[in-house]
Amino acid sequence: MEEDLVELLASTRVTCRLLVEQTQGPYHRAVHPERREITEDRDGLPLRIGLRFLAADGATPLAGVLVEVWQADHVGRYSGFPSFEARPGQVVTSESVPRDVIAAGETYLRGSQRTDERGMCAFNTIYPGWYASRTVHIHLIAHLGDRSVTTQLYFPDTVTDEVYRRPPYRGRPQRDTTNATDSIFADGGEQMILDLQGDPTTGYTGVLCVVLDRQARPASAAGPSAESDD
Repeated sequence: MEEDLVELLASTRVTCRLLVEQTQGPYHRAVHPERREITEDRDGLPLRIGLRFLAADGATPLAGVLVEVWQADHVGRYSGFPSFEARPGQVVTSESVPRDVIAAGETYLRGSQRTDERGMCAFNTIYPGWYASRTVHIHLIAHLGDRSVTTQLYFPDTVTDEVYRRPPYRGRPQRDTTNATDSIFADGGEQMILDLQGDPTTGYTGVLCVVLDRQARPASAAGPSAESDD
């Protein structure tokens, strides 16, 4: 990892947050190549994410944690799945979102990394796009042995607004959901907002230090969620 990213993560230790359990959503796939660069051919503002995982004591680094991430591209589409645009006034539910994989070979914006001896890992990606009924987010599952915790990473609304005023995001309609109106974010999402540095022209670096409780639910219990959104 780059030294600036290591320093940023180290400096967030005093504000390390408990990793919040949130819904997995319908777009998870068993396709997460072990790689740092997950963008592939997707257009978007460069985003570098640095994560640090500590044990429940808030001091001991957790090495070897397998961290999966996946997200939507700048038009709100997940690799493998068809685009989904809600009709005006449509209530989005898990039944109304297309869940059939139509392009099994697509892997963009999906990947995994193991934390190093400092409990750190990083991903190079793009700023996510939005889709109906959800605020901007990135999905994450942290696997520690036979335990796992599923959560979502978020962004300050003011930053998202700035990013979405620029291409390739600005050609889309105005997003319909913010952090303040997202039902999933309301359940602990404030703790999972990335600390961002950068600008909406050249890109951002987002870091987060989290405490991972070893008493997280077994990995076998972290199956597809019945929640309404991804």
